[in-house]
Amino acid sequence: MKKLYYAVSILLIGGLIQGCATSTGAANDRTGLAITGQTAGSAAENPDTAGVQCTTSAGTQVSAASSVTTTADQDISDVLAQSTAPENLEKITTDTDIPMVMNEKVQYFINYFSYTQHDIFAKWLERSEQYIPQMKKILRENGLPEDLVYMALIESGFNTHAISRSRACGPWQFMRGTARLYHLKVDWWVDERRNPEKSTLAAARYLKNLYDTFGSWYLAEAAYNAGPLRVMWAMQKQKTDNFWKLADHRYLKKETRDYVPKLIAAAMIAKDPAAYGFNDLTYDKPIEDDTVVLHHQIDLHVAARLADTDYETIKKMNPELLRWATPPVPSYTLNIPANTKAIFLAGLEKMPQKELFSYKRYVIRNGDSLYRIARAYGVPLHELRVMNHVGNVKTLRPGHDIIIPVSPYAHKEAIASAKRMRIINTSYTTPRAGSRYIYYRVKQGDTLWDIAQKFDVTISKIKYNNRLRGRLIKPNMILKIPKILARED
Repeated sequence: MKKLYYAVSILLIGGLIQGCATSTGAANDRTGLAITGQTAGSAAENPDTAGVQCTTSAGTQVSAASSVTTTADQDISDVLAQSTAPENLEKITTDTDIPMVMNEKVQYFINYFSYTQHDIFAKWLERSEQYIPQMKKILRENGLPEDLVYMALIESGFNTHAISRSRACGPWQFMRGTARLYHLKVDWWVDERRNPEKSTLAAARYLKNLYDTFGSWYLAEAAYNAGPLRVMWAMQKQKTDNFWKLADHRYLKKETRDYVPKLIAAAMIAKDPAAYGFNDLTYDKPIEDDTVVLHHQIDLHVAARLADTDYETIKKMNPELLRWATPPVPSYTLNIPANTKAIFLAGLEKMPQKELFSYKRYVIRNGDSLYRIARAYGVPLHELRVMNHVGNVKTLRPGHDIIIPVSPYAHKEAIASAKRMRIINTSYTTPRAGSRYIYYRVKQGDTLWDIAQKFDVTISKIKYNNRLRGRLIKPNMILKIPKILARED
């Protein structure tokens, strides 16, 4: 019993019980149990949301002589020592890397994906081929079953921009704290949870830790969803290490009880889509790219020009980049379209360094403070202080200038858009000179994310200024956008 106690202690001390987000994540994170709220089955219908998981790490194997509490030491150790394979199997397939069980619950989710959610699941399958080859390679290189790749299918539908209601992010739906524990960088410039390669490597390490702890892929998958302490607690209460027996009781949340059969169902369909009514799928091609190592920040508009492509393509190929430029780090690896590396490097060598990346200069006026400037431009106060070597000084001297990370390209686009609005929207009152806002008429197909990227502001800032509760916008709706116009002297 002491071994498992020590294992749990290590998890607690190492801070590895943070888990991932859920609809009740804030409260549960404080308990270390991190219970999930929903999976991608519903959330991936919205491109801004995705299946919610829980990520936590465990690094110590559960021993047959272990248990959770002193009162149940002998009982749980006997169960762990005598555990057997699941007893309620009807059929186990042999063409897979993880156990495939056909039972009533698995059949339910096969029907759910095949009929109720057919169109959405078809989109997931079509998107999956962009990422599956690379993800399987990473899992294989780390000694893990390749079929674990289908966890990303039910977590996010392979949507790199998927965000849950509890702010879990990326194809593997990592929470911010857990992502950092597995060496994924999350800051104002980048969110590596969105990077398919880096997040898959983090997920592989995490899943390996879980398997080493529980000795069962079913339990490891359940722990990925609910957090290892929740699964350990359920094992103690039920006195079994058989997932299917645990799933017959309510010691685990319904989301976790459904997680394993949902994964099995998704994997079965993905391996043979036609057998389940998914015909005429048009799979996205695997991403083919080149990489270049940069030793200076570069505006992605400039990078696109050097690679003979457009800004949207560069952004899509580098989903971890949250801004219009690479982060201010000594070196950064940028993805560019395949077969463009030579022309990129040739153009990069000829281009003056000052043209690769530039900040907007803002001249301080009476009454200005870093806090107000940071809010106006949507830049964290910390970033402004670091960039301008300003400590805790809240007010600045008029006439001095500071640098603000605002792309001059996005700046020009905002001006051009504002001018177009004054011409096109003659029925709408245009802002008076000196107004802090510009006005944008929503077009068919626009999303808040698109508009936020266009004007280089945050979605939350648009929602706040237009009193929007959700993300629903309609064509011809007029949105008030905070003006991102740096004063140039």
